[in-house]
Amino acid sequence: MIFNSPVYPIPPSFSKGFLDKGSIEKYISYINERGGKHIMSTAGTSQFNLLSVEEIRDLNLTLSKFSGNVILGLPEMNLNSLINEIHYLNKRLIGKNNIYLLILFSERYYNDEQIVNFFNSICVESNFPIMVHGNGLRKGYGGLYEYDNKLLEKLSQIDNFIGMKEESSTINYAIENIKNLNLEIIVAGGSMRRFWCLEPFGATSYLAGVGSFNPEIEERFYENYINGNLIESKKIMVKKELPLFKEFMCIGWHASMRESLKFMGYINENRKPFIELTDEEKIRIKNALIKIL
Repeated sequence: MIFNSPVYPIPPSFSKGFLDKGSIEKYISYINERGGKHIMSTAGTSQFNLLSVEEIRDLNLTLSKFSGNVILGLPEMNLNSLINEIHYLNKRLIGKNNIYLLILFSERYYNDEQIVNFFNSICVESNFPIMVHGNGLRKGYGGLYEYDNKLLEKLSQIDNFIGMKEESSTINYAIENIKNLNLEIIVAGGSMRRFWCLEPFGATSYLAGVGSFNPEIEERFYENYINGNLIESKKIMVKKELPLFKEFMCIGWHASMRESLKFMGYINENRKPFIELTDEEKIRIKNALIKIL
């Protein structure tokens, strides 16, 4: 396994309307100091989709300074533009062996060959290992397609393709989806519980939730779980994750996450459009946060 502990999604911070690289550097230093080994930028993280291409470049180059493994998300775009962005990173990050790229498929799904060809083209051009952002895709003939085991097996045969950020709509689908694959599977959702369910079937890591604010909690959970100390893992999950999630999910995870990091000094501003929290909601977030710091 490359990703043998939780992965920390890094949300962008802004100051006077511009990307605030200083706050981002301060936050990834905090993650590192508290034991975090892997970070990620991703279209699934709060306000990433409000960034320009130039801002995403700046964000990713800032994250590339992290001492551990770094997964750099790229925006959804046509193949030629995406290859241009990959070439940009190839030139700017020469000699970096801790960089991985997370790619969104940018069209409707018609058949497996279409996606396999897309990732073949990308993997040939990239100096860095490639992962797929496994979000649901619109089908060309109506409805929604989710990456399935058959397609992921085909992708696993591509040189330089190493894994997926899992985003299945249900746990049962995810279980069937990731079985018997020789891939890095990073479970989305920021949940110890989801990882607990999917690790026996092939999940290797997961996006941190509680650990976004206190990485030591997330690292202790993962270490205990992998070492078979399930009683201690469950204790951490019940005492730390569940109470925080219960409060934050009522308000909205990303809104609560950004407000928490603002309170901690790692986010300055939000970018519009974004929700305006009430004073009562801010107090509830702060009270829940203090209990896990």
